[in-house]
Amino acid sequence: MQTASTRIASLRIAALAAATVLAPSLAGCTAAPNPPVQQSPTTSAYVSVLERYSERVRADGAPAVVIQMKSRGEEWSTAAGVRSRESQEPVQLTDQIHIGDVTMSMVAVSVMKLVEEGKLRLDDPITRYLPELEKVIRLPEPVSVRSLLNHQSGMPGYWEALLAASPMPEVLAKRMTHKDRLAVAATVPWEHQSSRTVFSYSNSNYAALALLIERLRGREIGEVLHADIAEPLGLQDTLMTGAEPAPQKLIHGYALLGNKPVDVALPAIHVGSADSGMISTVPELNTFFAALAQEKLLKVKTVVDMYTPDQATKEEEYGLGLQQREDTCTGDFYFGHVGDVPGYGTVALTSSDGFRQVAMAVALPPGSPREDFNPRVQEMLDVALEALNKAC
Repeated sequence: MQTASTRIASLRIAALAAATVLAPSLAGCTAAPNPPVQQSPTTSAYVSVLERYSERVRADGAPAVVIQMKSRGEEWSTAAGVRSRESQEPVQLTDQIHIGDVTMSMVAVSVMKLVEEGKLRLDDPITRYLPELEKVIRLPEPVSVRSLLNHQSGMPGYWEALLAASPMPEVLAKRMTHKDRLAVAATVPWEHQSSRTVFSYSNSNYAALALLIERLRGREIGEVLHADIAEPLGLQDTLMTGAEPAPQKLIHGYALLGNKPVDVALPAIHVGSADSGMISTVPELNTFFAALAQEKLLKVKTVVDMYTPDQATKEEEYGLGLQQREDTCTGDFYFGHVGDVPGYGTVALTSSDGFRQVAMAVALPPGSPREDFNPRVQEMLDVALEALNKAC
């Protein structure tokens, strides 16, 4: 079956400041047209990288690709494909996408706001603030708030435990609370980590952090994220998923379940999830990460702490809810996060000064969901870094 597709690409180059000279009107004279704006070699370099990627992944069967790149006053974007196979509506730059694990960066911001307000200390055991956690998931030794943020707690992953017990379609259909997720993780033995210095990525960490935030704020995690992030930044399309139907302009992703492509837009497992439950748009993801770089949400020192891995997590380039990647333009670093959930891939990165950014969201070519990191999302990350590094 042929799929209708559209490609919308725009390049908006910031105008150079110029003096305007006013002259008297002269009969019979007309103003000469402005010369066309030319792309700089730098712009052409990163645009070429992103265009080739979009064309390649669409040719492989991706229903939709949305990218926005910003570099020192220049902006380039593309939206190609359809919102869903059923509607065949052309995808738009401002359509919403399931951002998956990028949710963790937003939750981490809410945790760090509590730290800045003096309501929480990173190196305190979480049970100091949430004593009942011990009843939900037995902790073999004290677990600090910091170790949850940077995935050093050693807490077993609920996602892997679910997949070990049930087939993927059943897992996606489960509606779970934060405590439900931790109860599943509690069925898996903890590996002994006496010093708690080993990086082990676990979605369960952020379920525990969600309970912590809800206890200290007295509101559900989605409401807190709205108050801490969406409201101050004016993000209209960034929200935690709930029981309501999917938004009309949500991009639908597909996964092979039982060897058939199945729509996996907002399955029940992600509803209200602190590790994968947020939806947003590509421009709003860029706005969020730029706001972190520009001290609009947290103090600069706090953000530096978030994106700087400690010695134990340096190899994984993971800080406190933010991932770090090398910036070959400046010798500094990019920070952001990657999202990998069935049917979708998301990458959002910004330079530490906020002047170069890229956000990419793809409804991936339908494939069988994986327990490990999807190589197609790794490809997205590689492309994003290549584009940023060509924007020097």
